[in-house]
Amino acid sequence: MLDLEVALSSVFDNRFELSLGSPFCHCVTVLKQFDKEIQEIQVWYSDQNPLMNDLVLNLSRDGIKLMFDPYNQRLKMIEINDMDKVSLKYHGKHFNSPTVSPTIEQINQSFGSTTPCTEIFDENKQRFVMNFRGLAFFFSADDAQTHPEGGARSGYRRLSSPSGIIKVTKLQIYHGASFTESQAPEIPLSVYNGICFLVKADVERANNVFSSLKLTLNTHKLGADNEEIRQFQTSITFGLPAQEVDSRLGAPTKIYYKSHDKMKIHSPVDRQREGLKSDYIYNYFSLGLDLIFDGASHKLKKILLHTNYPGHYNFNIYMRCNFTIPLTLELSAEQRMSNPYQSEQLSITPYTKWNDIVPSNRQAPVVLRRKESLNSINPFGCTFCHGLQDMIFEVMKNGHIAAVTIYQPF
Repeated sequence: MLDLEVALSSVFDNRFELSLGSPFCHCVTVLKQFDKEIQEIQVWYSDQNPLMNDLVLNLSRDGIKLMFDPYNQRLKMIEINDMDKVSLKYHGKHFNSPTVSPTIEQINQSFGSTTPCTEIFDENKQRFVMNFRGLAFFFSADDAQTHPEGGARSGYRRLSSPSGIIKVTKLQIYHGASFTESQAPEIPLSVYNGICFLVKADVERANNVFSSLKLTLNTHKLGADNEEIRQFQTSITFGLPAQEVDSRLGAPTKIYYKSHDKMKIHSPVDRQREGLKSDYIYNYFSLGLDLIFDGASHKLKKILLHTNYPGHYNFNIYMRCNFTIPLTLELSAEQRMSNPYQSEQLSITPYTKWNDIVPSNRQAPVVLRRKESLNSINPFGCTFCHGLQDMIFEVMKNGHIAAVTIYQPF
């Protein structure tokens, strides 16, 4: 991992540290600490196909883009596209600042003596690239000249300029050997800080009814010399007391007490009478799930799994829950005739679209409209809730699943 320090030139004494592999929500938290210095942050994503392109935080006035893998939502690349607006150090020495110009000679002095470099000429984009492992410097073809043959070359001296000065126009910091094949690494130790992160959540079902949720978690024991990530498994089932859930998952990030429950109207009369005590929710933001407990018995009765898609009201509150739900559909003869390719056995993940589960839904969904207030604005519109067996699927307008609620039938 490259030891690069980045500072905005407008706030030269204030530095922010973002490690490759950091979750999207962690990077947003770090940037919020500089909300007075960073002038503008844009979130770029594809509204209709959020898994097709990277999720991007664009610091448009500061010349920085943070690119996140659309599936695991971890930072895979940092792009600096305006070198005049940042200050950069490598091993404590500036190679780009108001007083140090990022010329090709300066780059070679800072990196070339110890790190192998590949020089590439991109004819389509008319640019030259000096590609180190984890770092790529881009030069405009307008400023540089080289031999007429294209392809990869070794040695920066093949680049020349009429003025004798060739400056970096763009810099990319990434994980791996090539900027064209970069992938987000695992979550770095610096981000853990005593937090557990979800690896996967396997929903176990029997006879089309929920039986348990098996969680695989990563954690890091705090300590200066400890660099080991510990992985462990635990499971939760309906009926577990809140204290038992605490012992298995640790304390929740937040506890929310419901002021009223709109679904109690569908409960038996005695359960409505028991509803004098408010149900409450354990929020586990880093695991991407909520656990709902009965206010009278203090036992687990619902599980809510979040997919954290951009364009949803709850985006960036929860991390994506990497769940797998096995589902057996009971298809009628008419359904088999209308769609002979539909499978009865499905495996639902955060990337499954609702139409892949039920291609032709004959029942109208429940429209979920979140109320807006002075402190809460929902610019994304309504979502649609579909019931299937003992689950409720909240579906966005683009067909992606926003959340899955698993409940205990009355």
